[in-house]
Amino acid sequence: MKKNAITLCIALGSVSASAGTFTGGATFPEQIVQEVTAVQQYTQLAMQLQQQLQMVAMQAQNLRTLPQGLWQQALPNINSLINLVGNAQGLSYATQNTAAGVQQQYGDPTQAYQNYQNQLQSWTTDTNKTINDMTNQSPIIINDMQSVDAAKSAIQAAAQTPEGQLQAVQLATQMSGLMVTQLRDLQATIMTGNSMLSQAVGNQQNAQDAQTNGLLQMLKTPTTPLY
Repeated sequence: MKKNAITLCIALGSVSASAGTFTGGATFPEQIVQEVTAVQQYTQLAMQLQQQLQMVAMQAQNLRTLPQGLWQQALPNINSLINLVGNAQGLSYATQNTAAGVQQQYGDPTQAYQNYQNQLQSWTTDTNKTINDMTNQSPIIINDMQSVDAAKSAIQAAAQTPEGQLQAVQLATQMSGLMVTQLRDLQATIMTGNSMLSQAVGNQQNAQDAQTNGLLQMLKTPTTPLY
């Protein structure tokens, strides 16, 4: 997958247009590549967390309470999963900002950049709704999954009993599977959309370079005096 990010770097060259806010002050090319790299990393992390939580859930099958050792094994992964949900949502918003920045700077006659932003917004809305539906069906009450601190607090409150710990593992295992699916979708969307953005920025830079080279050539060409 790293090859895709490298390809984007090569395609973008040395463009220095101002970009979005994912890393603060990054150029469009930097932002585009960082977003591609981030979604790849998040997808891989979701798969790892799903595997680790499934292992704990399998060991807890047919149990009414969770042994303390299994809870200590699961808790770091649950916290990482909650962080991942927040980071993925942040990446979606940041990528929308990048697309909006390219749209503002270079125009959007075919509405392709606006459609890309709409796709990302739909992903965020769908992810939040699905997570809310999942938590509503769980004994653990999480009023605001979009807030990392609120979600962790809810898990901590539930974990005061062995029964609550088991319920937290069951919920997290379900949620990890959801995030694998959602992040695979987000990765496909960002890979396609950011490739489009990189092409737009690269084409603009090529046009500017051609204009500059043409002007330099004119300046180097000897002129015939008018008198």
